Amino acid sequence: MTKRCDYVKVDVFAKRPFQGNPLAVFPDARGLTTREMQSLAKEMNLSETTFVLPASRKARADARVRIFTPDAEIPYAGHPTIGTFFVLAKDGRIPLKDGVNVAMMEAKAGILPVEIFSNGGKVTKVVTVQSRPVFGPVFRKTGLLAEALSIKRAALDESAAPPQLVSTGLPWLIVPLKSRKAVEGISINAQAFAKVVSALPDGVVDVYTTSLDPVDRRATSHSRAFSLVAGGVVEDPATGSASGCLGAYLVNKRLIDVRASTKIVNEQGFAIGRPSRIGIEVRTTKGGSIESVRVGGSVVEVMRGTATF
Repeated sequence: MTKRCDYVKVDVFAKRPFQGNPLAVFPDARGLTTREMQSLAKEMNLSETTFVLPASRKARADARVRIFTPDAEIPYAGHPTIGTFFVLAKDGRIPLKDGVNVAMMEAKAGILPVEIFSNGGKVTKVVTVQSRPVFGPVFRKTGLLAEALSIKRAALDESAAPPQLVSTGLPWLIVPLKSRKAVEGISINAQAFAKVVSALPDGVVDVYTTSLDPVDRRATSHSRAFSLVAGGVVEDPATGSASGCLGAYLVNKRLIDVRASTKIVNEQGFAIGRPSRIGIEVRTTKGGSIESVRVGGSVVEVMRGTATF
C-alpha cells in the first residue's frame, strides 16, 4: 500500500532562501512508523528532519516533535525546534496574536517552551527555550584537538578559555580560538577527530569552534560546527543547540559583558556558503547563576512537496 506524506522545507536562521540551516518538516506524521521516519530523514539527507504528532494526553503540549538525523533519532536540537514551530504557526496550527506567543513542545528531552514572535499575523522570529546548562569536564587533550582541527595549539587559549563540554539539551565540546582567522583556517583531520570523539563521553560526537572576532562588528562571535556522522565529519551551517551551549559558556567564563539578560549574536556557516545569524539570550539570577538560555532567529520557507513510498 502506497503512503503519501506532505513535507515543508525551510531555512532556519536565515533572512532569505539558501542561507542558514535547511530543515525538512513533516507537519502530520500520523501513520508513519519509526522506521519510515528514519528512512525519510535519510532520504532528505539534511542534518535533521522533524515529524509532528499529536501530543501525549499527559504532556499538555501543543505538539509532539520527533527529531531525526540521517542516522538516528535525537532528543532535542535547536534549529529543528525553531523551524518546526515556524511551519506550525504559519499553517495556522498555533494561534497567533501580535507579540510573543508561547507554545509547548513535547520532545524526547522533555516538555519545552517555544516563543513565536508575530506581527500582523506573520511570524517574525521563533525562539527555543533550552534547558539550564550543564557544564562538563574541561578537555585536556588539546594537542590532539589541535591536530583534529589542523590548527596550531597556540590558537587555543587554554588558560582563560579552555575547551569544555557543555549541554543545554544536547552536549557539545565548546572550543574557543583566539581569532576568526584560526576558525576559518580549520581543516578537519578525520582520523584525529575520531580520536577526539572517542575521548569524549559516550554519545558526544560534536565539536563547536568559535572566536570573539566576528565578520559583522554588530555580532559577538564567529563559529563553526563539526560532527562525526557515520564515520565521516560534517559541518553544520547553523546550530541552535550548540549556540545555546556557547552562550552559557561565554557567560559562565565571563568572556563577554554579562548582564541580567546577556544578548549575543553568533555568526555561523560562512565557510560553507550559508551565512547565518543566531540570536542567543542568557538570563542570570542576582547571584550570577544562569537561569535560562534562549536561542532564536528568523525562518524562511523554501519549498513544499509530498513523499510517496
